[in-house]
Amino acid sequence: MIKHSIKDDTLLISINKKDFSYRIPVKKIGNSTDWIVGDQSKKGIVIKNVSSWTLQLFTKKVTEEKYIKQFVSIIQELSTDNSINWESTLFAVEVQNKYNWMVSSNKASVEKLSEEEIISKLIEKYQITSTI
Repeated sequence: MIKHSIKDDTLLISINKKDFSYRIPVKKIGNSTDWIVGDQSKKGIVIKNVSSWTLQLFTKKVTEEKYIKQFVSIIQELSTDNSINWESTLFAVEVQNKYNWMVSSNKASVEKLSEEEIISKLIEKYQITSTI
């Protein structure tokens, strides 16, 4: 379970028994962004209007869906007028985590995939149309 509290206009969140503890300014908790999956200097996948904090926090280590849902509830409670597309946000977390797994697996693989091949496989798997 995510523990959270607010102190000095800062959201303090943590998850028991996980290396997960963050401080987020309350006024920025509802920020959205256009997320780019992939190497920023090459072709990537763009997912629009997603929660920047959800992606920053749940595409590194802790990605269990129950924690993501709890965090989304916290954002919705604290930032009721946000314009985040939650369906796109959850999709972005899934695609980014799959990308991270593919990049990590690729490093240990005998036959290496290029960045373009990884992105192409994700586009095909998830039937994505928005790229740069």
